[in-house]
Amino acid sequence: METEPAVPLNAQLLWLVAAMAAAAAILQSFVIPLDCDVSWLITVSEKLLAGARLYVDVIEPNPPASVWLYLPQVWLAGGLGLRPEAVVAAIFIAAALLSLFATLRLTSGVREPPERMLLAGAIGFVTLVLPLGVFAQREHAALLLAFPALAALAVIADGQRLHLRAALAAGAAAGLIVVLKPHFILAIVPAAGYAAWRAGGLRPLVPAVIAGGAAALAYALAILLLTPEYLALTPKLVEVYLPMREQWWTLLRGPVVIVPVTIFALAALLRPPRVAALPAMFLIGAAGFALAGLLQAKGYLNHALPAMALGLVGLVLLVRAPGADSGRRRFVAGAVVFLGLLQLYPMASIRPIPGLAEAVARAAPANPGVITLGPDLLTGHPLVRHVDGRWAGSSPALFVATGARRRLTHPVDGATRARLEEYYRGDIEAFAADVARERPDVVLVDARPAMAWLRNEPAIRAAMQPYHRAARASEVEIWVRR
Repeated sequence: METEPAVPLNAQLLWLVAAMAAAAAILQSFVIPLDCDVSWLITVSEKLLAGARLYVDVIEPNPPASVWLYLPQVWLAGGLGLRPEAVVAAIFIAAALLSLFATLRLTSGVREPPERMLLAGAIGFVTLVLPLGVFAQREHAALLLAFPALAALAVIADGQRLHLRAALAAGAAAGLIVVLKPHFILAIVPAAGYAAWRAGGLRPLVPAVIAGGAAALAYALAILLLTPEYLALTPKLVEVYLPMREQWWTLLRGPVVIVPVTIFALAALLRPPRVAALPAMFLIGAAGFALAGLLQAKGYLNHALPAMALGLVGLVLLVRAPGADSGRRRFVAGAVVFLGLLQLYPMASIRPIPGLAEAVARAAPANPGVITLGPDLLTGHPLVRHVDGRWAGSSPALFVATGARRRLTHPVDGATRARLEEYYRGDIEAFAADVARERPDVVLVDARPAMAWLRNEPAIRAAMQPYHRAARASEVEIWVRR
């Protein structure tokens, strides 16, 4: 196998990429904080580095890759004496640049190489600027891995030779995408199948398949050896966490579905006489990620990011391809720019609860211990980090009790009911035990009427006896020790 020829990077391209990287650094440093998921996983990583045991002392509902992604970054931040948020953001910016340049290098080997400035600008926008409130999420990491992995598959689909090292790296990247979230395989397997069909067989994919399989196998062995507790916890999560989904009507009209559908409708409207391998790969990957987001059925914007980003870049490349009607090209070009800019608003709207950190700072002592009495991750995270506090809970929120109660409102058999009641009671008792053991300074109470059942639990009421209400922000009450 031969490598693709190196193509010099011109000054304009480097300035463009540098400007987008600077924009990302400014946005993540001063405008949009890392969101609740990333903040919680940073907190989990700090607890593990301090000696806590994952899935024993700290309960995280996701597989260990979710934590292991951030653990080295938090360790590095501690060694450098920096805030973990700054290091995580910086590493993701660096990873985005690496992904972009690797993709540029790989795409120089396809039969119809795209305009480098156009491709760099499109990829830079969707990986450095567009993520905003979902920056550094696992889906963001998957997107950064997907661009070079799909570009390598496009080279194979075009029947071009790919250097062995590039094939192995691309395969490992694809394997890591699946490691991050197993259902992301929906974005990888169809793209690999398309590459094999275009290349006339599976043989060119063998090195990549071996590398990807090795990455997935190594992860499976790591779970067995390092976190067998996760396997013991999985049945509970399957029963009470996975069923916590958005209503289908809300999901189908949300960005997980609407944006990819709009992108494919615009592609159909363009009516290109043929679709080159590279935009085809990005669009296939977008469709797979959209199906994965639909399978999760939660409708979160981070779930929409990979399909949105890959689809926008694929559509940009289609618009610039020759052969389509010029009028349609102008319309679709305008539509794709509008669609990309339109997504900045919801991405920028992902913020902490307004006024909550300020209210806690006024009502509580410095560096408070904090815990949430409620089901939502967003209540306590990133709040606890914004007030330089410590997290006093063994889980991010009472999601197990909430999920179990939701299922108990529907008909279930006797054995299932007994298990759900056990899970429910265990989560309530874990909260009470955390409060008794950790003696947090602040309890963030979900004050919504729909959560009255939780506040009225006898074990919860007993645990809250040493506390009184001191302030409120939005629908969260701030209770402090008497």
